[in-house]
Amino acid sequence: MGYELQDFLWAAARREQPDLAESPWAEGLSNDDRRRAWLALLAALTAAEREVATLAATAAERAAEHGADYPDLGNATGMTRQGARRRWPGLSRRDQRRQRARMSDLATDRRLAADPVNLAADKV
Repeated sequence: MGYELQDFLWAAARREQPDLAESPWAEGLSNDDRRRAWLALLAALTAAEREVATLAATAAERAAEHGADYPDLGNATGMTRQGARRRWPGLSRRDQRRQRARMSDLATDRRLAADPVNLAADKV
């Protein structure tokens, strides 16, 4: 997949900059032309890397919405459960429940700060 992806991204770079050499590996290129070619490929690879990361995060979120947990995400990506949790924190059902509980506590704290007398009366 590596060379195919590289060739695909090189073609994309050439669409963006039609005056680039036919290939960064072509013989007879000047140092400046070779530098421009490699920088164009680097830019294309970096843009693809960002897009792939976004797509991977979306896929992880969707998988979690449908019941995947961190061991599942880790297995799918070749990392440990802990690695998956560090990469996509907050996706497990337990983490989501904790987040909702924190948000509820925060809302209560804000209501208490705004009107401590009435909120305290509600609890009695």
